[in-house]
Amino acid sequence: MRRFNFLGKITKFLGINIPFVVFVLLFVGMFGHANAQNLLSIDNSEGYKYEVFISGDIQGDLLSLTEESSRLEQLKDKLPSSLAALKRRVAEDSEGFDKVLRSEGYYDNNISYEVDDSQRPISVAFDIKTGPQFHLNTFSIVFKSGKQIPPALNNANIGISVGVVARSEAIVEAKNQAIVILADHGYPDAKLADQEAIVDFATQKMDVTLVLDEGPRLVVGNLEFEGLNEVDANYLQKLGQWKAGILYNAKIIDELRRKYLRTGLFEAVRMKPLDTSNAARDGTYVTPITFVFVEREHKSVGLGASFSTSEGAGTQFFWENRNTFGQGEKLRADLTVAEIRQQLKLGFNKPNYLRNNQSFNANTNIKHEDTDAYEENSVSAFVGIDRKWGKNWTVGGGLELELSEIEDEDDTESFAFASIPLSARYDSTNDLLDPTTGFRFGVTATPYYGLTAASPEFFKTEIDGSTYYSILDDDRLVFATRGKIGLLAGDSARDIPATKRFYAGGGGSIRGYEHQTVGPLNSSDDPIGGRSLVEFGAEARVRVTEDIGLVPFIEGGNVYDSAVPDFSENFQWGAGLGLRYYTAIGPIRLDVAVPLNRREEIDDAWQFYVSIGQAF
Repeated sequence: MRRFNFLGKITKFLGINIPFVVFVLLFVGMFGHANAQNLLSIDNSEGYKYEVFISGDIQGDLLSLTEESSRLEQLKDKLPSSLAALKRRVAEDSEGFDKVLRSEGYYDNNISYEVDDSQRPISVAFDIKTGPQFHLNTFSIVFKSGKQIPPALNNANIGISVGVVARSEAIVEAKNQAIVILADHGYPDAKLADQEAIVDFATQKMDVTLVLDEGPRLVVGNLEFEGLNEVDANYLQKLGQWKAGILYNAKIIDELRRKYLRTGLFEAVRMKPLDTSNAARDGTYVTPITFVFVEREHKSVGLGASFSTSEGAGTQFFWENRNTFGQGEKLRADLTVAEIRQQLKLGFNKPNYLRNNQSFNANTNIKHEDTDAYEENSVSAFVGIDRKWGKNWTVGGGLELELSEIEDEDDTESFAFASIPLSARYDSTNDLLDPTTGFRFGVTATPYYGLTAASPEFFKTEIDGSTYYSILDDDRLVFATRGKIGLLAGDSARDIPATKRFYAGGGGSIRGYEHQTVGPLNSSDDPIGGRSLVEFGAEARVRVTEDIGLVPFIEGGNVYDSAVPDFSENFQWGAGLGLRYYTAIGPIRLDVAVPLNRREEIDDAWQFYVSIGQAF
């Protein structure tokens, strides 16, 4: 076979040496490849860096909103791989800016841009003319089925009005509120079917129509329960006050679910998905409302401890059954064993007694207390009723019988009293042990009737309150204050049993002073109590970390022998610093306090206190 060597013929004709040609081609290829790689390196590192400039009549919050939406700004640290990729980002931003402007009612805007790649970094310049801000001319809602909408579905209730700026956020919120209102008026499955917005550029107005697919109309049937083990279903029926045959109302359903959770009997409560299989031809259907429960443990035991230099060490034990007879009845036993107090208390609470939001309370109390002011041995029994009033108020009253033997500086006497404690309390705080917002206020008025010749009659009133204000985000700094006033009307302070007089000083009163030592003292510097009391306290609760907090505080007050406070006598002031360790059950508290106007040979230089929960 004869081979045709075309390259050899040509090179021979031209007089070129083939090896030399191959060498030249390889050299040129390598040089070209190296330079191509170098050019690519320049493009990626320098050629596609860019700067963004926005001009025009856009300014203020609208400009900030536009800049925040910019993909060019968001991806500035990730350079585009080519000029075409950069231009795609620019076009994407132009569309995004238009959406931002329209969402704020600027429908007649004009956005232009220029990409100048003759300079480095590349200049990307936007010129934005917002145009006039459009306003809402009409806003209407119709059902997809053509049926008449409920009267509650009006502009006032959905939070929108004619004449406002035609912002998309306001329209979306109005749509969402319309869905919520329909769920409260028999249409739990309502959803948006269509939305029509007509913009009139001549009048700078917009007309909006929402078309809602209302779904079937629901009438509720019987209230049913699943998952109950120890809780009585009849109790939940009574608590629910359920009315079958009315239109479905999501607000009522959710409030009932939360009411069941507030009993403390359940870990979780949820509503079972609705059964719409028996819908009538007209779209109306009747279905039972079924709640599914997960019960929590109803019995518990607990142990607590406290210590202070003024009151010594103390331990508290409790046993509790929160569902004694299947209807949320609480039976609790508390035992306190401390240096100055030994006490056993048995308490019973029946919620929703005779009517919802009303509780029956009964307790017996056996106590021995030995302080510098008195030594007491007593037994008492109480029965009463508490009733919720409105969202935050609780009022109560009852009857208490008490027998006691009290030894004070004079002698030992026995007393027998019947009293009628009356109380009213307001609480809008957000937490029992560690509140950060809201305030508390309480009044207790108790007339005492002596049942023996040695037992005097008198009237005791206490008023207390506290406020909580969160100053920084995430409750990092909470300012808390409290105050208390006490008044005793009746016989002189010496004729009133020592245990019923007012005392101040110590961990729950004025920190920095020994227990009960603020106020009148006898010749041995032991407290004798008084007939009136004033206390004040303030704390700055600083949360340093999630688990650790610091609390500088100041407290002051005094006890007076007179029936009303005598403010001519100076307050005793104490101040200090507290450490808080936050746990799931509340903060563990360590406070160190000093008396600011220390009394010689009466007050120690400092006191410290360990307990659970905030001081107030």
